[in-house]
Amino acid sequence: MHVLIIGLGNIGSLLATNLVAMGHQVTGISRSPRSIAEVNAIAQSVQQLNLAKVAPVDWVYVVLSPDDRTADSYRHVFIDSIAPLQQALNTHPVQRVVFISSSSVYGSGQGERMDETTSPQPDTPTAQVLWQAEQHWRKVWGNRLTVVRPSGIYGPGRLRLIDWVKQGKPVKLNQWTNRIHSDDLAGFLAHLSTLIELAPLYLATDQQPSLQHEVLAYLAQQLQVENVTTLEAPVSGKRLASQRLEQTGYQLQYPDYRQGYAMILALSCENRH
Repeated sequence: MHVLIIGLGNIGSLLATNLVAMGHQVTGISRSPRSIAEVNAIAQSVQQLNLAKVAPVDWVYVVLSPDDRTADSYRHVFIDSIAPLQQALNTHPVQRVVFISSSSVYGSGQGERMDETTSPQPDTPTAQVLWQAEQHWRKVWGNRLTVVRPSGIYGPGRLRLIDWVKQGKPVKLNQWTNRIHSDDLAGFLAHLSTLIELAPLYLATDQQPSLQHEVLAYLAQQLQVENVTTLEAPVSGKRLASQRLEQTGYQLQYPDYRQGYAMILALSCENRH
């Protein structure tokens, strides 16, 4: 199968490597030149995409990353790319398009449990753009579209919470968070290519909603630094679950944050030596 990946950032590159290992022909599009073993990497803007010289494409993964977290940046990347991508793919025998969105489209939440059946309630400008993009893609590709909404992505190089602990920043109590390791997100996306039937929507999360202050307390313990300062706050955040991910048969490498961060900290320690 010939797979086209639109966006060779961290997740797109990991996905490309997984798909090559599975025996697929992989072409990747990125804004700047990339070199990934056995991947035909093409430097092009998604707003001016030309796939005329690319071999017939069977599957497409859209793994775009905006430059910054503003509505304008999101709109430029996620909305302005839809028409050029549709036009560029018109001559290809595309069977499936997988669009990577975000669990932020559900809204901030007040501790509720949410899954794929929960109606989106985007309450930030960037989440509103993503929800709009999902609907655009659905209109264009219909039942050939699968949307994947990852929760917070962490992994090597994604050290926001580790830096938070090292800097001694306070954390609010009663704040629910959800995450998925970057290896698991890329692995799950690749796993989708093995399925005969796909759902129109998947949540990609490790199924272990956690309180933020407990995650930071664990990291403080592992880093052997003082416990984080906590601040009283009302219940916020959401508790995500994805039975659909489990039903695909995909096995998470890192089913909770302890296992995931243990690997990241061990890797970080090795790199220092």
